[in-house]
Amino acid sequence: MILIAAAFVWLLTFVVVTFTPRLGFEARRNAQLELAAFGALGILTAGFFWQLLFAQDVWMPVGGGDLAGFLYPTYSFTQTWITRGVLPLWNPYIFGGTPFVGDIQTALFYPPNLLTYFLANPLTYRDLEYLAVLHFYIAGAGMYALLRYAPLRADGQPLNRFACLAGALAFEFSDLFITHFGNLNLIATASWLPLIFLFFMRALHTQNSASAASLREILTEKSALAFALWSGIFLALAFFAGHIQPFLFIVLALGLYGGFVIFTQRAQWKRVALLFGITLAIAVGLSVVTLLPALELTRLSMRSAYTYQDAAQYSLPPLELVGIFVPGFFGRSPENAWGPWSRVEVGYLGIFPLILAAFALLLRRNPKTIFFALLALIGLILALGGYAILHGWLFQFVPGFGQIRAPARFVFLFDFGLAVLAAIGFDALVSPMHDALRHTLRRVVKYSAWIAFVVASVSGALALGILILGQGQDPALFQRIANAANALGFFILLLAFSIALLLVWTRQWLSARVWSLLALALIAFDLFSLGAYVDVGTSDPTLGYQRADVLAFLKTNTGLARIDSRTDVEGLWRPDTGLLHGLQDVYGDNPLVLNDFNTYWENLGGRDRAAYQLLNVKFVLTRRGTPMPANFVKVLDGGGGITVYENRTAAPRAWLATNAPRTADGIDVANLPRDGEGVTITGYGPNEVVAQVNAANAGYLILSEVFVPGWRAFVDEQEVGIVRANNLLRAIPLSQGQSQVRVVYDPLSLRLGACISGITMLIVLGAFGWIVLRRNEKRKLPSRN
Repeated sequence: MILIAAAFVWLLTFVVVTFTPRLGFEARRNAQLELAAFGALGILTAGFFWQLLFAQDVWMPVGGGDLAGFLYPTYSFTQTWITRGVLPLWNPYIFGGTPFVGDIQTALFYPPNLLTYFLANPLTYRDLEYLAVLHFYIAGAGMYALLRYAPLRADGQPLNRFACLAGALAFEFSDLFITHFGNLNLIATASWLPLIFLFFMRALHTQNSASAASLREILTEKSALAFALWSGIFLALAFFAGHIQPFLFIVLALGLYGGFVIFTQRAQWKRVALLFGITLAIAVGLSVVTLLPALELTRLSMRSAYTYQDAAQYSLPPLELVGIFVPGFFGRSPENAWGPWSRVEVGYLGIFPLILAAFALLLRRNPKTIFFALLALIGLILALGGYAILHGWLFQFVPGFGQIRAPARFVFLFDFGLAVLAAIGFDALVSPMHDALRHTLRRVVKYSAWIAFVVASVSGALALGILILGQGQDPALFQRIANAANALGFFILLLAFSIALLLVWTRQWLSARVWSLLALALIAFDLFSLGAYVDVGTSDPTLGYQRADVLAFLKTNTGLARIDSRTDVEGLWRPDTGLLHGLQDVYGDNPLVLNDFNTYWENLGGRDRAAYQLLNVKFVLTRRGTPMPANFVKVLDGGGGITVYENRTAAPRAWLATNAPRTADGIDVANLPRDGEGVTITGYGPNEVVAQVNAANAGYLILSEVFVPGWRAFVDEQEVGIVRANNLLRAIPLSQGQSQVRVVYDPLSLRLGACISGITMLIVLGAFGWIVLRRNEKRKLPSRN
């Protein structure tokens, strides 16, 4: 549905442009050509994902990855409550309950997700696959816009449209996106880099503000301010998409570009610094509604600071650099990847784009091409992670980078830089040249052809040699050898096509348009052939959620109690099944586990102990044949090898405690009677619990609910302090008699963040209003002529 909506928006825009009478012929034609380019990218994206979009029983990624295991149940939970008009701040379905608004991975405020929740109801796994496809397109369309409208040529002219399409294809189907289809929030965040960079570049290079140096001068220079505002808005959008790592990569790229401009134009350092500050301030101000709760959750969770050994995991091994040219040498898909290291991104974006990038440095050596070459180089060195020193310095000295790992993902910046260079090189080749330069180009291509011949000969001999030597080896080993040989063979083919295309161009045997179309066809053939089938499977990744008999039993009998799948059942039952089906679990799939809950669980002592009973676990799921303590009774032998046991000694969800012993951090209720008499829960949601209480004596209402700062209790609408029970649960002090207790999750971090984000939004709207007003006033001024 989201893809249909995107196509409809494109079609509507094309119709409006075509039939708007104000546009002159030339303006209308240019707008139609630009829209045609964006439409072509949409068709090419559909062609890449033809199996997913048009075939049946095809799923991506293989096995589902995080898309099935984490994001699908998380987004389904979000949709359930968003479409009811409730913003879910707390998730009661995993780990006994945990903050939801503070987990940026939930992308709670991300507009494309919110739109999807209302267009596709109920949400299906297919909808998330289509959302991933949409972000591939956003990456490509944004890259086209950057290449077309950023000041990348010294003469101020835009790059050739075909060149922009070439760079867009190279970036959209580069290795980070191909490898991480299942990590939707990662590719969603990454997809906004080109648009962020476009507006930041336009802000820095607005011609009318070359002399602006003070804050006042910049704020009164309308174009620069508007571009900086847009850059900040899209940067905030990238943050809302829900993955901190590519967000930090984007900020790093902006900082490097700003620093490069200052280095090359020292007189402009104040202006660059101020515009960079405005961009960051707007981004932070808009996203602080998520940022402050996220910082609070990070402090409360067990995901503490990494050691450098942790952060350097999933580095790009130097030997894997062969993947820049031959991505399948060590296997590219999850099934055939091999080597004494984990499968990581290798930075492949096509053979011809690599050659075009080299021509950018040969034919257009100016500050901007030098910057994007340096950005690519820095990205590649950082991707080496623990194999090179630069990543360690970044980890230690740059805030934020000490909290992320998997440095191989820095190839994102490598591919971005090379994709820009590829478009510049393409444009340089098809632009008019003087005779001396064309003669030099012919000589370069001629020598390149001989070098390519040598490389192809060596590669072919190597491929043939490893196939011959692999005869009679272990079948699995021989399959790897065959895959590597096939990868080398395809590299030779692509290299030959690329050199042939260059030879044809230097001899001017084809028109520029025909040659450009052939170049685009070669790039698409390369990237599509090597990338379209990397992570395609034929097994439904949601089958692990479809345990019909077990789910029917649990939904009928659990009520407001918990299940426990934190056993040996993983592989038969996905950890977030409860989240998807509305069953509260003491387990789940999320790296941000609360420290208090983890400590409590680690010190339970067993499922027959009092501490376990306080968690209100009624049913435990195990593999068939697993022994259980005496307080558990088997109630179901379900399909798929799952057995369900009932805990006959579980505490109720809410109960009254009197004479509770005090502890250093609250009270201890583990050994007190707990029968639930006198308590009725009348309302339960992700943000609020309401109970009617009739207390025979003064004491505490004990809720088997995890306590974190932000939970507030009201007894007959009078706020009272919540006491921690057994270092984990909520205890509300009560007087004797009847009362209504309402417990609400209302964290200060969210209220403060929402206030700051709201003020920032008003500032942005006011700034745009001021810009439009000044522009209209300027138009009304009488001409001096």
